[in-house]
Amino acid sequence: MKSNVWLRFIWTDYQLQWDEADYGGIGVLRLPPDKVWKPDIVLFNKYVSASILDTCTRICFVAQFLGFIEPYRRPFKFRSADGNYEVRYKSNVLIYPNGDVLWVPPAIYQSSCTIDVTYFPFDQQTCIMKFGSWTFNGDQVSLALYNNKNFVDLSDYWKSGTWDIISVPAYLNTYKGDFPTETDITFYIIIRRKTLFYTVNLILPTVLISFLCVLVFYLPAEAGEKVTLGISILLSLVVFLLLVSKILPPTSLVLPLIAKYLLFTFIMNTVSILVTVIIINWNFRGPRTHRMPQLIRKIFLKYLPTILLMRRPKKTRLRWMMEIPNVTLPTSTYSGSPTELPKHLPTSLTKSKMEVMELSDLHHPNCKINRKVHHTTSSSSAAGGEGLADRRGSESSDSVLLSPEASKATEAVEFIAEHLRNEDLYIQVHTRGNYF
Repeated sequence: MKSNVWLRFIWTDYQLQWDEADYGGIGVLRLPPDKVWKPDIVLFNKYVSASILDTCTRICFVAQFLGFIEPYRRPFKFRSADGNYEVRYKSNVLIYPNGDVLWVPPAIYQSSCTIDVTYFPFDQQTCIMKFGSWTFNGDQVSLALYNNKNFVDLSDYWKSGTWDIISVPAYLNTYKGDFPTETDITFYIIIRRKTLFYTVNLILPTVLISFLCVLVFYLPAEAGEKVTLGISILLSLVVFLLLVSKILPPTSLVLPLIAKYLLFTFIMNTVSILVTVIIINWNFRGPRTHRMPQLIRKIFLKYLPTILLMRRPKKTRLRWMMEIPNVTLPTSTYSGSPTELPKHLPTSLTKSKMEVMELSDLHHPNCKINRKVHHTTSSSSAAGGEGLADRRGSESSDSVLLSPEASKATEAVEFIAEHLRNEDLYIQVHTRGNYF
């Protein structure tokens, strides 16, 4: 944490007292800080890199082991106090006739602060700044709060665009034990992060991108863009993961909730891409190359649609039956000769079809039909109706012989009908596959 503060030190030095009447009424002296004694108040939790901290710790341990320095508790208890932890700008010291000395140096501190980023960016942190004398103990230099105020004056505080200061309480700590009494003053800086920037630039885009994962399953497989959409969403999540890792400090103590959310969305998007690949593979499978297992057919076509309240696709009518009224879809495919009709057709339709085959005058002139008929005697028009009925009865038992051209046409029609039946069956099986 980087802080720009004004420190206010007041102490009394009896050696710097004088009588104003003896010195021409001089009421205050302004001297450089190097000309007078001042307490060595430093910031103990000064930020320092790990390499420098480890080096200083090793040197102190070696010096204590060799007896060059006495075992002193403070350097190891506040071992992060290292580097330029004292005031850099040496402002003048104000000395008053009664011996009071006032020193208000401005300083910029970089202190170490352990933060909890669990609820980032809606987090609230408490950082401390511990000040105390580096060489004098509590019996030699007694510390006290300025004017007995246990808080920091924020009247000159310049607002930050990232953090809001909630409060800054101050406490005077005294340590007693086997070692000499030690005192320090600790300031607890309670700050709260401003969330507008992170909400607009991080949270809202992340939530909207995560909702796009559902659209991967809504997009038809025939569009050919399901995998492309899934990979695009995956790359977007990777970008936001990198953004969060750059904003947050590198710590392994806790994992932010937003990082968990992004990681969970990343995993779910990866799973959705795998499922999409399987869906596309099953969608473009045909009955000519694959066969659906019976177990999968029962689960996904019979039981699961009922649980999910889904409707199975309706059965389509065969093409050769679309123009024939009152004909339902057969349960089994018909494979017979072109002159034979299915048994499920209505009786009236069968009778009319037979009449068409029997009456030669209803055929095309190029279609020559030769029949083996028995000789009947019908010479008068009076007995024409009776003879016609006898002739139809006799012709029903005769076989129909077609010309070579008609036979070839019949074979062609049979091939076309068989192809249409197979294509209709393929469409039905493919429709079940798409439904699955």
